[in-house]
Amino acid sequence: MQKITVGAADAGQRLDKFLQKYLKEAEKGFLYKMLRKKNITLNGKKADGSEKLEAADEICFYFSNETFEKFRGVHVVSGGALSTPGAAGSTQKNPAKAAPDASKLSIVYEDDHVLFADKPAGLLTQKAKPEDISLNDIIAMYLEQGGKTSGLTFSAGTANRLDRNTSGLVAAGKTLAGQQLLAFLFKERLIEKYYWCIVSGTAESPLHLKQYYRKDEATNTAQLLDKPLPGTQTAELYAVPLARLDEGFTLLRVRLITGRTHQIRAQLSAAGHPVLGDGKYGDAAVNRAFSARHGYPLRHQLLHAKEMIVSAPAEEMAERSGLSGEALRELRSLAGKTISAPLPASFASCLRFLGGDEDGK
Repeated sequence: MQKITVGAADAGQRLDKFLQKYLKEAEKGFLYKMLRKKNITLNGKKADGSEKLEAADEICFYFSNETFEKFRGVHVVSGGALSTPGAAGSTQKNPAKAAPDASKLSIVYEDDHVLFADKPAGLLTQKAKPEDISLNDIIAMYLEQGGKTSGLTFSAGTANRLDRNTSGLVAAGKTLAGQQLLAFLFKERLIEKYYWCIVSGTAESPLHLKQYYRKDEATNTAQLLDKPLPGTQTAELYAVPLARLDEGFTLLRVRLITGRTHQIRAQLSAAGHPVLGDGKYGDAAVNRAFSARHGYPLRHQLLHAKEMIVSAPAEEMAERSGLSGEALRELRSLAGKTISAPLPASFASCLRFLGGDEDGK
């Protein structure tokens, strides 16, 4: 008999989903058969797989060691130690690559279930290629080094993305309950996302931009259309001028309603207000002139995810959300919070060149 104890990181998921990940080599039908025959029990009792796991729950497997190891995807290596394929100590060889540096992680908010990090421009949120080091990897290393995650099947991960050269707030789930909650909040638009950017042109009044969007995968660019076509999605944002800056620039505060790739940059450029420093949708002549005038190289767009405001859902929405008890408790803790990330030094410097300041004046 083997016994495992569910930790906080894995709590909140259905027992059958947990078993499919933990015994990854077992067929789904086999797992349900083992539950029916009480060869897998939950807290010493028969279970059908629909039960929601809580921290400290005990799952017992009445298998032989060989069967257990087989379905776990574990095999014996020299000396009798257990190893998973591809893990350290196995016969597979992995090419050496740089390790994520957890000291580079800037956290602006953290609790038992979630964290909000301030991503620097130039860092990917998630890998584009296997050899990439991303914010996701750095967060995982931070949690591992701090002993803050002990999931048997759970892997911490980011819940939203920023373009590589956009800085600012990214939310991540430290536990399954945290991940489930963040996914729910973003899907239901219960997290308001606000960006600051410096744009060309004088914006005198608020902008409401709503268009139809599709991504051109071949060129990795956003296409904006005035009418829906097959494969298009709505792209919507609100932009409010915070300050009229020198040299014909404006500091905007953008509320992103939808979250499409390159959306803010593409929509503002189409509206006649390209983001300063943007090499894809921006005005190359304006970028060159700014750099020459101030002796300051623009290495990325001046676009920063500055604030996230967490709203509480209506009671009936929370009840039908399917969130675990732990996730609902975390929701009550987060509701009403405003999470902020300071402007990066490059952004603040450019603001000062143009007569503005970090207070948005």
